[in-house]
Parts: sequence; structure tokens; C-alpha cells
Amino acid sequence: MDRKKVIRSTGVVAGSTFISRIFGFVRDILISSIFGMNDVSDAFYVAFRIPNLFRRLVAEGALTISFIPVYTDYLHNKTRDESEILARKTVSVLILILFAVVSLGIIFSPQIVNLFAYGFTDDSLLSLTVLLNRLMFPYLFLVGIVSFCMGYLNSNKHFFAPAFSPVLLNVGIICGAVVFSSFFEQKIMGLAFGVLFGGIMQILLQLPYMRRSGFRFSFMPDFKDPGIRRIFKMMTPALLGIAIYQINILVNTAFATTIFKGAVSSIYYSDRLTEIVLGIFVVSIANVILPEMSAKSAKNDVEGMKSIYAGAAGASLFFALPASAFLMSCSLPIVSTFFERNNFTHNDSILTSQALFYAAIGLSAVALVRVTMPVFYAVKNTKIPVFTSFISLVVNAGAGYLLIKTDLRHAGLTLAVSIAAFAQIFTAFIFMRRKFGKGMLKPVLVSFVKSFLASVLFGIILYIIQSKIDWSDCPFLMKVFWLFVLISTGAAVYLSAAFILRVKEIHYLSVFLNKIRRKFL
Repeated sequence: MDRKKVIRSTGVVAGSTFISRIFGFVRDILISSIFGMNDVSDAFYVAFRIPNLFRRLVAEGALTISFIPVYTDYLHNKTRDESEILARKTVSVLILILFAVVSLGIIFSPQIVNLFAYGFTDDSLLSLTVLLNRLMFPYLFLVGIVSFCMGYLNSNKHFFAPAFSPVLLNVGIICGAVVFSSFFEQKIMGLAFGVLFGGIMQILLQLPYMRRSGFRFSFMPDFKDPGIRRIFKMMTPALLGIAIYQINILVNTAFATTIFKGAVSSIYYSDRLTEIVLGIFVVSIANVILPEMSAKSAKNDVEGMKSIYAGAAGASLFFALPASAFLMSCSLPIVSTFFERNNFTHNDSILTSQALFYAAIGLSAVALVRVTMPVFYAVKNTKIPVFTSFISLVVNAGAGYLLIKTDLRHAGLTLAVSIAAFAQIFTAFIFMRRKFGKGMLKPVLVSFVKSFLASVLFGIILYIIQSKIDWSDCPFLMKVFWLFVLISTGAAVYLSAAFILRVKEIHYLSVFLNKIRRKFL
């Protein structure tokens, strides 16, 4: 029953997220077409990475992860009024923290940029990066409030609005690329204002849903409140764990600035393609299971937690493994089809596809990390995620430093991320087995083996087909046609193989699709 509940809720989130990813893809296609892969686009992505780091640390990261288990505990064991007071105090504290971080970020932007873009030697490029960074830092405040709303609404079993809000960020950036950029001599400036515009629209979307759920805002910061103290007690190690993960990204960005112009952009575009899969399916699952796991933990229902995790991990692997096979076997066709036009050349496609291939290797490990960490957060154990993140940082930095010196260059950085993800999930499984026993991991291993075998067959067939096509001399519409053929063929092969291997997720997928059919057809 729990597994079906997770799958059903994930479907709602995944549907909303799918729309968001479509808009995000349109956004990336427009940006790549208008700006290409060069030092100017690198400046934007470096500048945007930095407030994104603090966003994940302070807002949707540590505070949200810490807030949901405590707030869920209040919902089950205290009165509704006490729960709502905790929510008001939490958002009040968050506002103060965000204001302080944004102010410091704007003031010390030159120092921060110099730290994470040490490969930028051109003064004008550095100045542009600093300016873009300062313009986009207030986005941290906006998205921080949005992230709190997401945690609140998810805890109250409302998943649509939080999942849909990124659509508006993408709409804002699209407006920045198409409309706002025309007002500036340096057109890339329009993207920065588009980010802020998108953040404002995200907040405006959340507010009516918050009110409908019973939230009433009043500014009442109380650092001495027992609930707030519990949140901060969990937040400190969670902050460290997430910081390590984000430092991984910035380390790779810093390494990339030393390789060649456009290296940062190529890695960014490869990340975007992998994040489509993670965002639609895996992140959707992770967003659903944290409040569900927290609710089971509050009731000391260990068996319920095991059931939820088995379903979440199995579903993640069911989507992540074939996605990995697809991205690896068809990396160049995918990049060429979606990005290769105007200022984005075929050589840019080759460079980006190389980064994508090695990033896709670790997709299943990243997926499992995303759905495994909430298990520890649900039982209020933040030390294990910190330790596993530290392992990931060490492996990523060491492997990245060595691999960029090889012929892989920028692709070595995405391979390092994949290696680090496998190291992290392997370490997490050791701790999970100690805490919950073998029964927690056995269903995951079974799901992995079955989905892996089906994905191998899927990948081999797609590689054979796509290798017969000259993608460098293929019109856009023909590329779209052949990509559709590849996806359709691959889906048929994978689902058939999964059915023969009796993958459980096939059953839950069919149940979900039948419900949609009955509802809308």
C-alpha cells in the first residue's frame, strides 16, 4: 500500500516536473543558440552557480531537510496550532538568514568569484562575472521563500504547486534571453534579470496554495523555540553535508575554467540533460518520500519505512538505468538535435556529448543517493549524509584533478562525478545495512539487476541504430524524426525486457497509466 502511495504521489509531481523540464529545455536551447559556448556564456554559468550554491545550502537544502521531519512530527504528535506556529517561526528565521547571506554575497562577490573562477585571467571577463553574480544573488532570497513553501506544502501532502513553480523560473529566463537581453549592450545581462523575474513569479504562484493549506504569515523569529532549536540541531550537520556536495560542483567549475573557453558551458549542458531524468522522476520521488518516511519514523514504523524505500529505490532505478543507457549510446545525437544551431557548432556538440557520456555512467548512483539520503534525514540522522558527502568530495576532487590531465579533459570532470556518486552510495549502503539490516537493501539489489539487464539490451540496440546515421549532415526535422525512432524503439525493447524479467515497477506503471486513462479519456 505504501509503495503504491509513493508511486501515485510521484506521478503527480513527475507530471508537473515534466512540464517544467520542457520549459527548461526550451530555455537551454534558446541560450545555447543565442550565446553559444564561449567565455561569455561561461561567465553567466559561473555567476549563477554561486547563488545556487547558497540556495541549496541555506534554503531548499539544509533548512528544508531539517524542517520537514520536525514539522511532520509536530503534525502527528502536537496540535495543528502548534504546528502552524512552528512554520511561522521557521520562515521568519529563514528570512533573517537569507537577508544576511544575500547582503554578504553582494558585498563580497569579487572575492567569491575570484575563488571559484580562478581560471578566468581576463579582467573584463572577471568584471562581467562579478556583475552578473551581484545581480543574481537576490534570487537566493526569492527561491529560499519558495523552498520553504515547498517543504510546507509537501508535508501537508500538496505536491503540485511546488513541482510546477520551476516552470515560472524557466519562463523568466526565457523572457530574459528573448526580451530583456535586447535592452543591454552586453546581452547576457538579460539572463540575470530573467532569473530575478522568474523568482518573483515563483513566489506569487505559491502564496494562494499556502493560504489554502492554512498558512498565515506573521513575523515571529524565535531562536529559543524548542522546535526551532531541533531544526537547527539537525541543520548544522545537514548544512555541512550539502555544502560538501555543492563544493563538488564548484570544484569542477573551477577546474573547468582552466581547460578551454566553453568548457564550463559544455559541462553545464551535459548536466542539464542528466538533470531532466533526475528532475522528472528521481527528484520527484525524493520529494515525496521524505515527508512519508518522516511520518513513518514518527510512528516508529520501521517496516513501513522499508516498504517506502524499496518502492522509491526500485522506481528510481527503473527510470535511471535506461536513461543512463540512452544518454550513453546516443549522447551525440541528443546534443546535436537539441542544441546544434546558430552559435552552437557541431564541434560544440562533440565536446558536450563527451561530457554527457561520462556523466551518464553515474546516473543510477546519483539517483540512489537522492532517494537514500531522505531515509537518514527522516530518522533525524544527519551525520551519515555528511560522512558520505565527504567521501564523495574527496573522490571527486582527486579523480577530477587527475582526469583533466588526460585526453578526457573536461569529460574527465563528469567521469569524476560519476565515480564519486558510486563511492557515496556504496558508503551509504554500508551504514544503512548496519542500521536497518539486510532486508532494507535486498529488494534494491533485485531491482538493480533486473533493470540493469533490460537497460544493457536497450543501450546496445540504440547504439547500433544511431551509429548508422550521419548526425553532422542531418537536417533538424530529420534529427527529430530519428531521435523519436530511437526513443520509441528503445522504450519498446526496455519495457518488453522488463516485463519478461518481471520487474515490479512495470505493474505499478501500468496501474498509474490506467488511472490516467480512466480519468482523462
